[in-house]
Amino acid sequence: MGFSQATILSVNPPVYSGFQVYLSWTSSSPAGTWFQVYTQEQLSWWGQTTSARIAMPSAGPVRVDIGTILPGEEQTDFSGSLPSAPARRAELSWLGGTFEGPDIAGFRVFGSDDGTGYGGGGYGGGPYGGIDFSVVLADITAYPSGISMDGFGFGGFGYGGFGAAASTYTWTSEPLTSGNWAYAVVPYDSAGNLGTAAVTSVTITVPPLPPGLFGDNLRLHYTYDAGDQEVTLLWNESPG
Repeated sequence: MGFSQATILSVNPPVYSGFQVYLSWTSSSPAGTWFQVYTQEQLSWWGQTTSARIAMPSAGPVRVDIGTILPGEEQTDFSGSLPSAPARRAELSWLGGTFEGPDIAGFRVFGSDDGTGYGGGGYGGGPYGGIDFSVVLADITAYPSGISMDGFGFGGFGYGGFGAAASTYTWTSEPLTSGNWAYAVVPYDSAGNLGTAAVTSVTITVPPLPPGLFGDNLRLHYTYDAGDQEVTLLWNESPG
């Protein structure tokens, strides 16, 4: 049978205590069922209760998978069969080479995210914001070893003319929040002159981040009115 999430009905918000996180969930499985918890796709707990305490995960969005397994499979690692998680990062891929110019030196990546993680949008306006060409998110050298692989017998011919080949370049952003993020890849030559920008956009669809922190690093505050015996909960807006 392996790892299954078919009977996991809901997962409660995590409770942080010291260097541990308390997780709890509801399940339609009968009492005595074995459960496993994976954090960042690594097996971190197994047991027969619908709650667990695990070590505090690293900073940033943390993936948690909770599911059932058969007796005897408690310590079996099913991380290779976990369902795919939503992609939080934008991944760009493009072709470049001397077909763009014999003195091509590299490529600069610009975008609407701030390049510091979780989208931010400090200068570009975040998702749905415009591309800011004043700040470089990445500078990628065309030929890191200073050796061009273009030419007859190396890269073939046809893309940019006989003897001019193309290489594949990639870049991955920091984690982003949900939205439509715009990017531009701009080639530049050895003199620093910029070429024509190739513009694209990436749609990210992920769960929202927790509420923003207060100055004391807590996400939840409350006030108590003794006269009315009412508690008012206070939290910040989610950053995305």
